[in-house]
Amino acid sequence: MAREPNDYALRSIHADRIVKRQIDELVGLAKGALLDGKVEQHEADGILAWLHGNVECLDTWPASVLYDRLRAMLADGVLDPDEAGELLGLLMQIAAPAGLGAAPAPSTLPLTAPAPEILYPGRSFCFTGVFEFGSRADCHEVVLAHGGEPAKGVTKKLNYLVIGSVGSDFWRHSSFGTKILKAAQYSEEGAGIAIVSEAHWVSRLR
Repeated sequence: MAREPNDYALRSIHADRIVKRQIDELVGLAKGALLDGKVEQHEADGILAWLHGNVECLDTWPASVLYDRLRAMLADGVLDPDEAGELLGLLMQIAAPAGLGAAPAPSTLPLTAPAPEILYPGRSFCFTGVFEFGSRADCHEVVLAHGGEPAKGVTKKLNYLVIGSVGSDFWRHSSFGTKILKAAQYSEEGAGIAIVSEAHWVSRLR
């Protein structure tokens, strides 16, 4: 005769089902926010409020990353344009795996080849996209600690454009794609801008 499942096993099964249901709902929220191709303040506030009310999934991807990023972005109560661009890229990454053919096709990043050395003193760094490493402020702190200079935008005097790895396959369809295209154009015109991936940048920190 088969043994009856114990209370712990039943609770575990029930908890797993709750988490799966919440993650499915979160993916649906991400898809809804992407319908108009941009993320508004009220949408970011709404997703964060939803996460606050569905804490069972906060240790599970993508809720874990999205929750941490949204709390940092909205700590001052305002979703600025750069943060909106980062959030858009992250939501695209969340929605794409479960997308019903609606996700845009991946595009190859115009990275500098071969990947250059990363030198900090006297060099400027612009970060665009969503980073597994941490927030953009975290990236800026690393640059400052190494003697470099964080830059907000892309100019012909920029030394490095670092592209976050989360959602970067869909960069042409994201709000941060304009920075990448501008850097690539300036580079073709002879400006000394190195376009590098987050993975390459992080690998040179070790």
